[in-house]
Amino acid sequence: MTDSVDRDPTTIRSSWRGYKNLRYLIIFGDSYSDVGYAYNKVTTYPTDDAPLGIEFPGVTWAEPAMPNWVGHLITEYSPYTKLLVYDYAVGGHSVQDVRKQVQVNFLPRVGEKPDWAPWSAEDSLFVTPDRRVELEDIPSTLDELFEEQELLYQAGARNFLFIDVPPIHRSPVGVAFSGVNPDFSRPYEVWNSGLRSRVIAFADKHSDITTLYFSSWSTFTRVLDDPLSHGFSQEHVSRSGGDIWVDNLHPSTKMHDWIAHDISKLLHEQPAYGNTPAQTGL
Repeated sequence: MTDSVDRDPTTIRSSWRGYKNLRYLIIFGDSYSDVGYAYNKVTTYPTDDAPLGIEFPGVTWAEPAMPNWVGHLITEYSPYTKLLVYDYAVGGHSVQDVRKQVQVNFLPRVGEKPDWAPWSAEDSLFVTPDRRVELEDIPSTLDELFEEQELLYQAGARNFLFIDVPPIHRSPVGVAFSGVNPDFSRPYEVWNSGLRSRVIAFADKHSDITTLYFSSWSTFTRVLDDPLSHGFSQEHVSRSGGDIWVDNLHPSTKMHDWIAHDISKLLHEQPAYGNTPAQTGL
C-alpha cells in the first residue's frame, strides 16, 4: 500500500466543473488571507461590482491599500467568471479560531444558501489556508481543522482547496529564530506532512468531494531560492520591509501576486470531472 504522504492529495470528482464554472470562493484562515471584511459589522454582500463585499482591495496585511493573494486572484487570474468572495479570515487567528469562522460566521448565514448567496456544491470552492500552526499538539489540531471541514461538507460543500504552511523559517523573524534553534522549521514540515495525509483521508472518506492541494511551501521556496527570476532582489530574501516581506512575517503584495498566480495555475490545470487535463500558459 502506498504511503499517504507519497500520494497526490488532489482528487477530482464530479463536483468539480472546472475553474471557469466557479462563482463563489469561501475562505477561512489568518492574516495571509484577511481582507478586513467584518461580518458582524458590515451589512453589504459581495457583488460583481464589489466582489469582496467591501471596497477593493479591502484592508490586508500587505502594503497599505494593496491586495493580497485573494485580490490578485479575482482580478488578474480568474478570466472566465467574476468570483464572489466570502472571506472569513482574520489576522492572528489559528486553527482553533477557524471553528468560529465556520460555525459562527459562515454556517448560520451564507451557509444557509440565502437568496443573496445561492451557492451550490458545483459553483463554490472552500479554501482553508493556515499559517499559524499550533506546535504543541499537531495531530489534535489537525483533528480540529477537519472537524470543521466535516461541518462544511454537511452544509453542502464539495470542492475544497487546502493550502499548506509556507517556510516560516525563511521569513525575517524565522531566520532570526532559526539562528537560535536549528530545528525551528521542523514543526512546519510535520504539519504539512500531516495535512497532506488528512486531505487524502478526507477524500477517501467522502466519494463525492473534490480536494485540491496547493503548496505555498513550494511557491515560497521557489521564489526565495531564485528571487531574480521572479522579479525580486537577492538581498531582500530575508529582509523585513523589502520587496518580498513587508514586515518580519507577512509577504508583500508582489509576493502575494506569485501566490495567486500559482493557485490559479493549479485551478486551471484541473479539468472538469471526466475531461482531459487542461493546458495553461500561466
